[in-house]
Amino acid sequence: MKLLLTGATGFTGGEVLRQALADPAITQLTLLTRRKSGLTHPKLGEVIIDDFLDYSRLDFSDYAACIWCLGVSQTQVGKDEYVRITLDYAMAAAQAMYAANPQLRFCFVSGRGADPGEQASTLFARIKGRTERQLAQLGRPLFIFRPGYIRPTARSGPRKDFARFFAPIGTVLSWLSRDFSVDCDQLAAVLLDVAKQGAGQTLLSNQDIRNWKALQP
Repeated sequence: MKLLLTGATGFTGGEVLRQALADPAITQLTLLTRRKSGLTHPKLGEVIIDDFLDYSRLDFSDYAACIWCLGVSQTQVGKDEYVRITLDYAMAAAQAMYAANPQLRFCFVSGRGADPGEQASTLFARIKGRTERQLAQLGRPLFIFRPGYIRPTARSGPRKDFARFFAPIGTVLSWLSRDFSVDCDQLAAVLLDVAKQGAGQTLLSNQDIRNWKALQP
């Protein structure tokens, strides 16, 4: 199976990358990235993307799935750039990939609280929700993941963004409810499972991700 991955230099995408390279079912992993990862592996390929709105020179016809981990915090950029990175980049890629392979499974990492109705007060919730809605309107195989706080583990390594300071809180919340946080390596494993075989549901909440094995037939 040939798999596409974005956001491989980030926290979640980096763990997907690690697990995908170790997965014998993945025969080729291609990173769409702005800069080289610095890794070498027999089944790893990289395509340097200057413009995440333009895929005209790429051929996606042989790929079975894409895991879209590309993203940025709403606190790091202005509104227009947040919309471009979150919504416009994902839509341009999905449209190009579906045009090449209408059965491609597009796995979009959204977030807990995303609001497709755009009634939420936060920019994150509205734009993630708008992206979910517009991707669904393409009418192709789509799987939306809404993790809560993504906890670091010994395998994934520590978070390096501001959210690393919330790791202890994330651990406490995980004891109180299965809907508030998820281990990074567990999220990556479920992303890969769905990319490989699909799922019986389009939307996977944080609780669904944590209960993934129990949900399988």
